[in-house]
Amino acid sequence: MAFNNEKTTWTDPDTRTAYELTAFKSFVTTYEIRPDKQAEPFSVSVRVKFSNHCYSRERKEEPANQVIDTQNRKDGTTEQRVFCSDRWGFCQDLPGIIENLGLQKCLVGGGRDIIYRQEQRSHVTAHDGWYICMRLDYRANRNPAFELWVRSVHWRRNRPVDIRNHGGQKFRVLLSRFAGERGVLRP
Repeated sequence: MAFNNEKTTWTDPDTRTAYELTAFKSFVTTYEIRPDKQAEPFSVSVRVKFSNHCYSRERKEEPANQVIDTQNRKDGTTEQRVFCSDRWGFCQDLPGIIENLGLQKCLVGGGRDIIYRQEQRSHVTAHDGWYICMRLDYRANRNPAFELWVRSVHWRRNRPVDIRNHGGQKFRVLLSRFAGERGVLRP
C-alpha cells in the first residue's frame, strides 16, 4: 500500500519517493469576527480540515497502481484520484496561509459558504495562480462549532465561474457575515 498506516506519508509505488502528508492534518485556529456592525469583535475557534484534493488530481492516463482514492460523483460516475506532486508542493505552506487568512482578501463562490483564495498570481491584476477552494460550516453542538473545509487546491489560468464579488473581501468579514446569518452574535 502506498500510504503508511497513519496516512501521514504517501510513497510513489514506481519511484519509491516518499511524500509527507502532515501539512494536511486537521488543526484548530482562531479568527476575530464581528457578526454585526454594533457588536464588539470577538475571537472564534475554527477547525480546519483538508480534502485529499489538496494533493491529488483526477486520473488521466496514469497506471492503476498510482490511484490513491476512488470517489463516486453526484452524477453517478466514478472518479479515480492520483497523487499530484505540484499540488502537494504548493500546499506545504497551506497551514500557514490558512492561519493568516483573517485579513486576506477572498472571493465568494456560488454559495456564501464557498470561499476562494488566490495565491501566487503572475501579477497584481492577474487571474492565474493557485486557488484554494474552501467551505464554511457551523454546527452549534460541535466543538469548535465552526469548520473550514479546504475542499481543493489547484492552479488555474482564470477565476472559477461562480465568483460573486470580483473584488474580494477580507476573510474575517466573510466569516463574520456567515456567523451572523447563523445567529452567532456574541462569544
